[in-house]
Amino acid sequence: MAEGRGPGLVSIVGAGPGDPGLLTIRGRRAVERADLVLYDRLASPALLASVEVPGQERIHVGKTASEGLSQQERINALMVRRALAGERVVRLKGGDPMIFGRGGEEMEACVEAGVPFEVVPGVSSISAVPAFAGVPLTHRDAASVFTVVTGHERGPGEPEEARVDWEALGRVGGSLVVLMGVHQAARWSQALMRGGRARDTPVLATRWGTTPRQRTLETTLGELAGAVHDEAFRPPAVVVVGDVVRYRAALSWFEARPLMGQVVGVTRSGRDDASEFEALEALGAAVVHVPLTRQVPVDDGRPLADAVRDGDFSDLVLTSQNGVHALCEALVRSGRDVRTLAGVTTWAVGPATARAMRSMLALGADHVASPATGEGLVAMARELGVQGRRFLFPSAAAAREVVPEGLRALGAELRQIAAYATEPDPLAAPRLESAFEQGLSLLAIASPSAVDALEGALRATGRGVGDVALAAIGPTTAEHARARGFDVAVTAETHTMTGLAAAITERLSRG
Repeated sequence: MAEGRGPGLVSIVGAGPGDPGLLTIRGRRAVERADLVLYDRLASPALLASVEVPGQERIHVGKTASEGLSQQERINALMVRRALAGERVVRLKGGDPMIFGRGGEEMEACVEAGVPFEVVPGVSSISAVPAFAGVPLTHRDAASVFTVVTGHERGPGEPEEARVDWEALGRVGGSLVVLMGVHQAARWSQALMRGGRARDTPVLATRWGTTPRQRTLETTLGELAGAVHDEAFRPPAVVVVGDVVRYRAALSWFEARPLMGQVVGVTRSGRDDASEFEALEALGAAVVHVPLTRQVPVDDGRPLADAVRDGDFSDLVLTSQNGVHALCEALVRSGRDVRTLAGVTTWAVGPATARAMRSMLALGADHVASPATGEGLVAMARELGVQGRRFLFPSAAAAREVVPEGLRALGAELRQIAAYATEPDPLAAPRLESAFEQGLSLLAIASPSAVDALEGALRATGRGVGDVALAAIGPTTAEHARARGFDVAVTAETHTMTGLAAAITERLSRG
């Protein structure tokens, strides 16, 4: 057992059917506190990207029916071994782990090894995928019962009781939900018809349900096998057999939204608020998080902490949420709190920085620049007058010189302290590859440093600047991106993330 640690814990967590928002709150908390996450191919890349845990180890242990990428026994052994070493292990499984997910076998492995465990149920694809396809499994005019069955059953030579009696199911009324059944569609559809199901029974197969890649195949039971072959329809898919499929024509909502299939990448860090992009999601676009850079303190934040402790400034200027975060850390390090800033005049570049000041420090901004640029702040300072005032400016290590040069030219004194450095995030490349796998349409980018990090991440994935279109927060970022060869499809007129989200929405809505 790891030194200084108590017994480990295995959390068997249902990841839901694919949409990151369908992971339960308890499941998310389990992932956030885990040392190790063992995930399978049905645990959505978007979900994993949306839960960032620095230093957490993640191992893909996926299995498929035909490839056998990992044996269940090996997964069990790894899970148990790491838990016995005192680690918190999450076994993250698509859908609900107790429904055709072999969660029971993993629980048994924990019991045999004496490892504490918990189960966090997940939203099952049984109900979620048909719902996203516009099909109610029950309807008082069509079906009062539904049956769920796996199409990937045990084969010849296995105990007869472990196999499915498809002909008997053909005599059962209501809706039939078939999981993992695409590969064997010809066999079981014929058996259902032999049992009494009509050839013209409506069937809907939905692939990658609840995600931007959702694709549906509507047919009949008699035509199912041929349609699956002709359309090259592959797993993962959920199939619904029954009269309830007829309601899809009127009730399809997910695929009917105007931006369905559009995937927008947001490159800001996980601590930033992404509420600006809710309008995009409401119109059907998927918003995936692809942080390209991270901020690290310069000299452990000591210079800024010393400056805060000295208090020799009349004004404080902040130009980003990262600057606000650095100031928070400096106050803690200096042994001070926000009362130290009593009487100090505060300046913010734009409303987003002002909101960060309010949320992180409960500190209002006396002056908010509009437009939200360094040039906008200098113009405001020129109008208000800053002659003889003493500014403290916590900045990025490679910040533009517009603010310091502009304020000094207006007669102000300015102490600029490089409080944080922006560097490429080592996880940028796999996050970017995950976004491409989900069908990345447009990448929202908010700084020249993010453009540079994007170049490196693209190289690491074997891609180039021509493989992605960008939406830039303002002209400075747009010009930098074009100089690097990128296609800048959108440039926000209002240089904030809210303005950028609105510009993206307008562009994608035009088609």
